[in-house]
Formats: sequence, structure tokens, C-alpha cells
Amino acid sequence: MELISSILDTKFPIKKYDEKECEKCDHIYTLYETPRGIIGACKHCIDQQLINELNVTTKEEREKRKERKFIAAFERVTEDLQEATIESYEPIEKSQIKAKKIATEYVASFDGIHSLIFSGNCGLGKSHLSFAITKALRQKGYKTLYIKVTDLFDHIKNTYKPDSKINDLQIFKMINGLDLLVLDDIGSEYVKANEYGHESWASDVLYKIFDMRLNKSIICSTNYSESMLTEKYGNNGQRIIDRMMDLSTAIRIEGESYRRKERF
Repeated sequence: MELISSILDTKFPIKKYDEKECEKCDHIYTLYETPRGIIGACKHCIDQQLINELNVTTKEEREKRKERKFIAAFERVTEDLQEATIESYEPIEKSQIKAKKIATEYVASFDGIHSLIFSGNCGLGKSHLSFAITKALRQKGYKTLYIKVTDLFDHIKNTYKPDSKINDLQIFKMINGLDLLVLDDIGSEYVKANEYGHESWASDVLYKIFDMRLNKSIICSTNYSESMLTEKYGNNGQRIIDRMMDLSTAIRIEGESYRRKERF
């Protein structure tokens, strides 16, 4: 008995004719000579069209979504900052006007390399501008994280618990892969001091973060001066400051706290 495939080949002969480069995606596909003429189509484009029509996410998209969900789990933003934008920051003093201008330019020319340091007393808008930049760059598609240093340390310490679902290496890997890391309120954390009166574990963690983020964008806000932070972090103090200042623009914001104006 003659095979069906042989019958089909006889009645409906189909032969490989040539190969062609797809004009849309540059993939190579095969053209066939058939009774209906020369036909062929790019499988990659057909598959992509089907994925789009069915709204099916790709593996890459799923991985990106998973990564962004992991990052978002670490961010805690106080209610007063949730609607903060650079435009909504209302400067009064010259240093505040300068800070807003620098923040605007930073978003417009973001390169993933340069950093900012906002320093000054409480209530001058350091956190406002820091989170506003974070949000603006996130809306542009960058991977960003705004986190208070105290929260970051809490997350890392929680990984040491027996029932923790993640480890500290996952947190450091996430930090290293960010386009922008924003560390808010550096110096506000409290960790038991070593025998010399300096914070040891906190300074070790900060040094590790700043070291891995060399040539990667960081925004820092602090109520402390450079000399105060150097003293606070002991043996790691100068090394932390050196890395914090690498490719950074430092802005000292001055003025009267807007919070104090609302007190009785």
C-alpha cells in the first residue's frame, strides 16, 4: 500500500525553494515551492502576533515583573510622601531652589552613574525630593528603590531568622542590580556600638552597599554632616564617605523646617 505521505508528495508537491530574511525582525525563514506558488512566512513574527493577540506575557516579561515585585516589597513610603513630585516641592531659601533645580536636571539627564547627596536639618524636603526622583525615574522604566536606612537594616536582620523566606544575599543582589538606590535618612539608625563606641554592624553593611554601588547611582539624604558620619561609623567612616562622594553632587539644604511652622 502506498504511503499517504507519498501520495501527498505526488498530488501536492512541496519543495524547499529558498530562504529569506524577515523585513520586520531579521529572522531567516524558509520559502517553499507549491502548486499555489512560492509561499512562506516568518514563524517568529507569527508567534509574536499570536502572543500579542492572546495577551500572553513572555518569560522575560514575567521575570521582570517578578523582579519589580521583589523590589517593591522593600519600599515603605509614609503617607506625606506618597504624592510627592519634584514639581510639588515648594522652595523658599536659595539652597532649596538649587536643590529643586538639581533634582529636575538629575531626572532629565539620568545616566545610572552619577549620584546625589541631600543634607540638612529635618523638615526641609530632603525625603520629598529623594522619593520624587525615585518615582519619576521609575515611571521612565528604571528599576528604583527608595528605602529608609532603618528599614533596610531591619529587612537584612530579618533574613537571619530561621523562618525567613529570603537570605541577605538576595537583598544585596537586588540592591546591586538597581538603576537607582535611594537611601533615606542615613545616620538615623541605631546599632549596638563596639568596644570603641562606634557602630560596627551598621557600618559594615553600609560600606558593603556603597562599595558594590561604585559607579552606580545612589541618592542619599542625611541630617548629619560629613564629619559627623565619619565619626559615627568609626573605622569604616572615611571609606563610607569616600564611596558616598564618588561621582556625587552634594547639596546642603538650609532653612526653617516646614513641620515646625505647623506646631502650636
